[in-house]
Amino acid sequence: TVSGLTNAAQASAYYEADDYYSEDGTAPSVWLGKGAAELGLSGDVDQEAFTRLLHGQVTKDQRLGTQRDGEWSHRPGWDLTFSAPKSVSVMAEVAGDRRLIEAHEAAVQRTLALAEQYLAATRIREDGEVRREVTQNLVIASFRHGTSRALDPQLHSHNVILNMTQDQDGHWRSLEPRALYQLQKQLGALYRQELAHEVTELGYEITKGKDSSFEIAGLSPESLEAFSQRAQAIEAQLAERGKSRAQASAAEKQTIALDTRQAKEAVPQAKLIQAWR
Repeated sequence: TVSGLTNAAQASAYYEADDYYSEDGTAPSVWLGKGAAELGLSGDVDQEAFTRLLHGQVTKDQRLGTQRDGEWSHRPGWDLTFSAPKSVSVMAEVAGDRRLIEAHEAAVQRTLALAEQYLAATRIREDGEVRREVTQNLVIASFRHGTSRALDPQLHSHNVILNMTQDQDGHWRSLEPRALYQLQKQLGALYRQELAHEVTELGYEITKGKDSSFEIAGLSPESLEAFSQRAQAIEAQLAERGKSRAQASAAEKQTIALDTRQAKEAVPQAKLIQAWR
């Protein structure tokens, strides 16, 4: 999914607080992208730097955005979320095969690297005209989660692409995100193909579904359904509208996902695993 972030303060608080799913109470995170490296950002996401960048403060002397009605206006960025198939989440989080978490992260990072290489761009106004310039660099804060809001095992990563990129002259500019939306399905397919490769390399057999979907072979449909409370809630809402997942648009599914979203509940990882097993 691709979601636009509209409020820097809310986004900063959301990602900072969203740590209930981890083993030690801290959110596993990492800086990604050539733009992040250019800014000297690496390793765990530093909350202070993350908050500053969400507000458009690229460096001490440069802030992206515009002044409107006495207030500074800047879109913080976009959240690209990649979610593993339910069987991968069950084997990683319930059965405890942590290699699958590494496989997920490798697939996410390869997909983002391709997005950075081919989709990163900015718009530059010159002589009254606007041109699109490919930049091939992004600043990404990646946060890994292990559960859904319904407290099901759900391995996924929120990848916050900050609204900034460096042009060919070395100037920091706002990102042009149109291609991220246009190629949303293709990015998802790339992630799943990369993950399927990693999973089979680990020795698992897979069963292929529609398009690029797959599941690890050997898990019963009943087992997967038992760990899919969020999906069931979304499908129930779609059914009330007379639609299935296949018939609904991405926008409809995203709206219903937000409408049915539960409040977060802080439960220790050990208790969750015990309950799942």
